[in-house]
Amino acid sequence: MSSITGVSSYSKYLSLVRNLSGGQNDINRLSEQLTTGKKSIDLNAYGPEVQKLLDLRAEMAKKDNYVQSIDTAAPRIAATDKVLTSLESIISSWTSSTTMPFQPGPASVTTPTNTNPDGMKVTIDSAKSKLTIGANYTVTAVPSQQGSNGTFDVTVTDGLGGKTTRAINLGTTPPNDGKGYNFNISGGPGEGAILNLSFDSLKASASSSFSVTFPQADQVKDRAEGAMRDIQALMNQRFGDRYLFAGSRYGTEPVTDLMATKQTSKITLNGAVVNADDYFEVSVSGQTFGYQIQAADPKTLTFVAQTLTSQINAASPPLPMTVSTSNGIITLVGNDPGQKFDLSARVVNSATVENSVDTPSTTQAPTTALPQIDRFTLNGAAVDIGDTYEFTVAVGDPDDPFNQNYYIKNPTEPRDLPPYQTYTVRYTVSDTDYAGGVNNVGQVADKLRQEFAKLNPAPPVTIDALGNGPGIGLTSTANADPNHPGRSSLFSTSAKVTNGSLQNTISVGTLPPEQDSLIDVPYADPPDLPFYDSEYLTKGKNADAYRKSQVTIDDSLNVTYGVSSDDKAFQTLVKAMQMVRTAAANPGKWTEYSTQAREMLTQASDQMRSIHAKVASDSATLETIKTSHTDSVATLTDRIAKIEGVDPTEVAARLSSAMNVQQATYTVAGQTQKLSLLNYLA
Repeated sequence: MSSITGVSSYSKYLSLVRNLSGGQNDINRLSEQLTTGKKSIDLNAYGPEVQKLLDLRAEMAKKDNYVQSIDTAAPRIAATDKVLTSLESIISSWTSSTTMPFQPGPASVTTPTNTNPDGMKVTIDSAKSKLTIGANYTVTAVPSQQGSNGTFDVTVTDGLGGKTTRAINLGTTPPNDGKGYNFNISGGPGEGAILNLSFDSLKASASSSFSVTFPQADQVKDRAEGAMRDIQALMNQRFGDRYLFAGSRYGTEPVTDLMATKQTSKITLNGAVVNADDYFEVSVSGQTFGYQIQAADPKTLTFVAQTLTSQINAASPPLPMTVSTSNGIITLVGNDPGQKFDLSARVVNSATVENSVDTPSTTQAPTTALPQIDRFTLNGAAVDIGDTYEFTVAVGDPDDPFNQNYYIKNPTEPRDLPPYQTYTVRYTVSDTDYAGGVNNVGQVADKLRQEFAKLNPAPPVTIDALGNGPGIGLTSTANADPNHPGRSSLFSTSAKVTNGSLQNTISVGTLPPEQDSLIDVPYADPPDLPFYDSEYLTKGKNADAYRKSQVTIDDSLNVTYGVSSDDKAFQTLVKAMQMVRTAAANPGKWTEYSTQAREMLTQASDQMRSIHAKVASDSATLETIKTSHTDSVATLTDRIAKIEGVDPTEVAARLSSAMNVQQATYTVAGQTQKLSLLNYLA
């Protein structure tokens, strides 16, 4: 019996062990269900519903992928939306007359600098003038080959390629276009400018200069350039790992300097008289070109300009520009937009001759037997073209022009004295006379003698004959009148030399931006790049710039989203702002350019709203589809939960019960551990 009883006890022991193992498995299974919320992670546990569960899981994974794709694209579209909003705000501000006024405002003109005011003194009436911003005007006067001696060819240049000349003689030609003389500039961006100049003196070769600014237009230009920098920054906006507007060139900044234009600079040679040994020099991008006038060379600025142009064009290596000359103006145009070059120039004028004249003196006082004789001498080793010599013979007393005071003091004398009158003789050395031999003061004295003979009416004085050298003698035609014993002089003489001081100068100016030609330029279409693209100069064509991003957001539903920097709206906006800048830089054409700018800004606004609407539509589409996917995921989650889900409360209760059973089993097992072999054998 004891043996049988022992076997029975050991069987109970083995049963307890099995119970412990099974109970632990139940606890593990229930713990896993409680932790995962699923009946089992082993598909075999679901029996015939396995395939249905797999289909639901695959559909859910696909929906999750779509949502993730949308979550990747949506922030980029949102960022694009914000950029477009900012761009529309910029456009809106520039269509306002507050930002871009209808007029450029008044000009500010510096006081003219007259290098030789005795020869020429210029003033300008800015209210009657139509001026060009950034112009540096130079006025030069040289003896004219047209008209009488004393006529000057007055040339005005603006330093921007514009130039005009008209002949003026203050002694014979009054202004025929109002107070002052109007000079109409032709050529270059300053064409159409009108300068109303008055001459307080115009007696010898001389030059004057002044500059022009438009403070209000300058402010508009500064604001326009600031706006263009903002537009450039917005078009180069980066989001995450890519530039928003670079097309598929994700890592390439799409837009370069929006203000880049082909640099156009002008070298204007100012003056009209070129002398031997004058030296002209131009420096372009570190290369220096110069020429010194030789005795046999043509003495014209046109020759100098042509010589310097030939030197620049022959540079090695060739300079990246086109160089041409016309009418003494050298034009340099860069080959590509945005490429800059430095430019400077100077002139070293040969020495000029300073001449003088002795103060006239009476060498023989008049008596009843002798006439009055006055003499003066022209001094100087040589003369310059544009030097002006003059002398005046005055009869009578300027303080008593009709001799009334004299008659009061001398009531017994007859009242037959001539009234006060002056006779002025003036001669300017012209280039024609200079070439004909009038190159010394003796020849000039003869020219004065010839001019004296032309006086009408003739003065009561005679002049010595031609060939008497630089000393000039004047003799009264009558002797002293015995009826007027109180008169000690029959006439008085004064003489003056106004030395021409025309120094050749060079004006260097970079033209303001000219963008009017852009209106007729077609828009760049794929694969051509727009002119402001960062790869425009290096590639010219790159279809990647136009390829937009694409995202799959549902079965057979792809959305192409975003905007590339080549878009027509951007091209119109850039051209419009360049036109604004052009208007501000060219007040003389303000109305024309500003009107075109406003028209293009309106077009840009319409085009920008159109692409903005597309972006907003894409954003709404993504949001709608995402909502649909989110709802589908929720439905799928519910359906999957019905298959593999558990009731946490029930599982927790069963787990608690299992653990209690297991604990009781462990207690029994502990008692069973007291069974030994000795007890078993007993």
